[in-house]
Amino acid sequence: MDKNHLKNIITDQRESLEEQFRSEKIVLREGLTRCKQYLNAPNILLISGMRRAGKSFFSHLLVGDHKYAFINFDDERLVGLETKDLNGILESFYELYDGFEFILLDEVQNVKGWELFVNRLRNKYKIIITGSNANLLSTELASHLTGRFVSFNVFPLSFKEFLRFNSFDLNENSIYSTKTRAQLAVLFSKYLTEGGIFDYYKFGKEFTRNLFSSIITKDIVIRYRVKYANALEELALLLVNYFTSKISLRNLTKHLNIKSSHTIKEYLNYLENSFLVFSINKFSYKIKEQASTFKKIYVSDNGIVNSLIFDFSENRGKLLENLVAIELKRRSVLEDFEIFYWDNQSAECDFIIKKGRKIVSALQVSYEINVQNRKREISGLLRTLKEFNLKDGTIITESSEEEISENGFKIKVIPAWKWLLMPAPF
Repeated sequence: MDKNHLKNIITDQRESLEEQFRSEKIVLREGLTRCKQYLNAPNILLISGMRRAGKSFFSHLLVGDHKYAFINFDDERLVGLETKDLNGILESFYELYDGFEFILLDEVQNVKGWELFVNRLRNKYKIIITGSNANLLSTELASHLTGRFVSFNVFPLSFKEFLRFNSFDLNENSIYSTKTRAQLAVLFSKYLTEGGIFDYYKFGKEFTRNLFSSIITKDIVIRYRVKYANALEELALLLVNYFTSKISLRNLTKHLNIKSSHTIKEYLNYLENSFLVFSINKFSYKIKEQASTFKKIYVSDNGIVNSLIFDFSENRGKLLENLVAIELKRRSVLEDFEIFYWDNQSAECDFIIKKGRKIVSALQVSYEINVQNRKREISGLLRTLKEFNLKDGTIITESSEEEISENGFKIKVIPAWKWLLMPAPF
């Protein structure tokens, strides 16, 4: 590819970025401090996450005032770029920039052979790579760098970040204000139903519908050369509609009229690796049993659910559970724990948290605690606490708040907005 053409693209992208930083609302993201530490050693940082979750802005905020060069490979002008052209990009950097310490490569997985190029650069520069396929990136890096990189997952906006995005200042005492709590309730309701993808708030549901299609087409069908593209999209839509439900490969295979459950398993892995959905296993002390039982499926942003499900109004309880699952997934990256659900036929619990070899927390999600469901929700959690020798449990609701003591156990009923703003207690 002609070097002048490359220099034109690099310059255009830089100007576009600078314009975005001047005109867009910039939100400081969680994990920036940790990622800055990661760049000390080793000197390659892989930032992955769903398309439009904010990976690129996160990366540029990460390098801050340092001198750096960058290129975004998710640009139609770079279609057809080959391995031999990558050195031309490095030469263009040298000619355009007066020295730099960092190199930022956006959506680098679009270019074959990129990992060899990065391996060469790492001897002189600190490298930040972003991409929207966790498995593809980490596998290719691992095969050439043997552990000499660190990865970090960027999610759509957390509720804390969403409040910053809406210029809502909150301090320890302000939550006692009736006016503040009313404003919080409005913002939480919006976040619950519309999610944390920036561009949803500029372009609405049509944007997230197009985002869904882009993930299916660009991140999966083209990249993996999927033979049955229609079946893949049908599976993705099915999973979005089944969000928070237990799924089995056998039932999905039968529903989609696919011959092999292996194909469904492969497609499900593709969807998870592209960050569109994620699943959690039922907890068991036997690893084989964890893998063989029903999984619970969750969608990575409530705005996607909102845009794709027709009968959306009746799903607030499921949206609340999905939101809690997303937050737990986000915190698991920062706090290093595993998430499971629990079901032993006599008791069910939405989430149990395993840190190291120990179960440290149990959480139930219920849109509200009322006369009809109070006994069921509390008894299910109590049985889970007994099973794992825990003294405290949590029920997350939309707005209810109380403390329950029963048989030596304490259960904290807490509004979701408050739980979302609290640090993880484990």
